[in-house]
Amino acid sequence: MNVRYSYVVEAGVVAFFAQCSGREREQLMRAFEVLAQEPYQRGDWVRRTSLGRELQLKRVGKWLVTFWPDHAVRELRIVDVERIIP
Repeated sequence: MNVRYSYVVEAGVVAFFAQCSGREREQLMRAFEVLAQEPYQRGDWVRRTSLGRELQLKRVGKWLVTFWPDHAVRELRIVDVERIIP
């Protein structure tokens, strides 16, 4: 069953987003929406926080998006975005 999740971004992601061009913001919004449509997917890499939370790192185009699914409230928590290709 494919259940649509909302996505929520951390303050640092908002600050990064504000520095991007309009085209890049559109690309990121699309990437966030695609990730939220598949909340059970695994990232290309996994990292654990100091508290043991498993974070998924997924390459999406020229971006590396770090997220974790909050299944209890049907939200995909986007905690970091990095540009990996200029």
